[in-house]
Amino acid sequence: MKMKLALAMIVVACFLSSRIQAALQVGFYLNTCPFAEAIIRKEVFKSFLRDNGIAPGIVRLHFHDCFVRGCDASILIDSTSTNQAEKDGPPNGITLRGLEVIDNAKARLEAACKGVVSCADILSFAARDSVLFTGGQYWNVPAGRRDGRISRASETIEIPAPSFDLDQLTQSFANKGLTQDEMVILSGAHTIGRSRCSSFTNRLYNFSTTTMQDPNLNPSFAESLKQQCPRNSQGNVDQNLAVFMNQSPFLMESSYYSNLFQHGSLFTSDQALLDSQETAQDAADYASNGFAWRRDFAQAMIKMSQIQVLTGDQGEIRANCRSCPMAEFIIKNEVREAFFSNRGYAAGLVRLHFHDCFVRGCDGSVLLDSTPGSTAEKDAPANNPSLRGFDVIDNAKAKIENMCPGVVSCADIVAYAARDSVEMAGGFGYDVYAGRRDGRISLESDIKKNLPPAFGDVELLTKIFASKGLTQEEMVILSGAHTIGRAHCNSFTDRLYSFNSASGQDPSLNAAYAAQLQKQCPSVNSDTSTVVPMDPSPFTADTAYYRNILNNRGLFTSDQALASDPVTAGLVTQYARNPGLWGRKFADAMVAMGQIDVLTGDEGEIRINCRVVN
Repeated sequence: MKMKLALAMIVVACFLSSRIQAALQVGFYLNTCPFAEAIIRKEVFKSFLRDNGIAPGIVRLHFHDCFVRGCDASILIDSTSTNQAEKDGPPNGITLRGLEVIDNAKARLEAACKGVVSCADILSFAARDSVLFTGGQYWNVPAGRRDGRISRASETIEIPAPSFDLDQLTQSFANKGLTQDEMVILSGAHTIGRSRCSSFTNRLYNFSTTTMQDPNLNPSFAESLKQQCPRNSQGNVDQNLAVFMNQSPFLMESSYYSNLFQHGSLFTSDQALLDSQETAQDAADYASNGFAWRRDFAQAMIKMSQIQVLTGDQGEIRANCRSCPMAEFIIKNEVREAFFSNRGYAAGLVRLHFHDCFVRGCDGSVLLDSTPGSTAEKDAPANNPSLRGFDVIDNAKAKIENMCPGVVSCADIVAYAARDSVEMAGGFGYDVYAGRRDGRISLESDIKKNLPPAFGDVELLTKIFASKGLTQEEMVILSGAHTIGRAHCNSFTDRLYSFNSASGQDPSLNAAYAAQLQKQCPSVNSDTSTVVPMDPSPFTADTAYYRNILNNRGLFTSDQALASDPVTAGLVTQYARNPGLWGRKFADAMVAMGQIDVLTGDEGEIRINCRVVN
């Protein structure tokens, strides 16, 4: 056994030395964060004193992390509205423990050594300390891992299942560069902790077509398990019930291996270790020599913790191990403060999102400042001086960067802020699909050919929206955003004073409304700073916009044009009569618009300052 393990470790050293061992090193944080290991150990110990079950939870957390995408802390990342992360995929979900310990350690480390210690390294140190506190052997943890950016629930199939037979187990570990010996050694981690009944009740009640109970399971042990995991009247077992993995569930000792020979192991995958002469001999050796197992377990954990690690310039150092869970709250709070100081911000932020998405896609390019050699989108006549809300985005970005540097894009902040603005104005909320990245190009010349003009007819509007992947109905729905906000006089005074060669005033404009507008905008060359409400209720997202169109009170030519086509006019009438329907469809249309030509993955960047490229 000892010679075999030694030879295996030599092979491993040759296999991994060029890729891993030169990159990870013991004492990695000695100069950059000298108290890192002590801080982590203290957090683990505090949690262990409150609940000694936290130790096996952290060891399992580390194992499940390393088997999916390598030891990159991807298991810590939260799910989003568009992606279910590893932590929420089977066999994780509610069974995972220790996440809060990692969060607490990370918070303390960020206060002491901002941006230095990765979440992946914290998890590796915490697993080592958890083994130590349960009586296992100490080992030095080679560090220098970086954190991954991708976490997918669909990839948790890489984790060995409790139903695996010996061949499946051996192959699963081999896929990660681990030997069969190391598989037997690491399986011994089942000497501590608990298991949900759902992981093994097939052995009690539904083992095969010929027998309900696994014949390889000790009958008295099976009866004990049935008492702890009983079936209800429907024949189901409560998914929340759990049992101890071993008779000494908080102590790292080798009774796990002794249990195998008594047919008293919990999982099929545990008992399978006796299905070959070689693995059975390994189990027998460790059953009789607990010291040898603890020693070899420490070495196997060092090996496992180096599976597919990210180092150097790969990955990142997350400021928050869950990504940035407070991002939406921070943005919403900034929007709320701005709205209460000036309710006009809501319309401004919705328009900002619209103008961003229609030019180069939803990439935050509308936020970029002009440079000496290039005029940016924000300074085009259609945007300047009418666009507003830049300060809200800047404030939200600054606070997010302070908490989670380099994580949340400016494009996503604009999308969230628009959603929050709709809610503040009384509209329907909706889930924002996130993960956009920021563009690096912003050109004034792109505005005219992409933004729907205020003078557009139905044909032109439909064509422009279609070029962005939006339907004519979505065009009518999104035009309803004009129910909130203000418009500068120069956006519509041609309808009052110079409509065409035959008529100074647009004949489709309600005469009384035209007279009112002429008082507010007394000439075709009205001061560009003069504004009028878009709607009688300019701070409320309602359907007065559509009723105005039916009364020839649409402010822009493009608004009133919706009544000139039988299809769009029918939609206008429908939404004028059914505010709830429009509110729901507007939310759906905003979700669709928010996905126009987005940059994702390695495209674009995550700007540090929304006004300039990195």
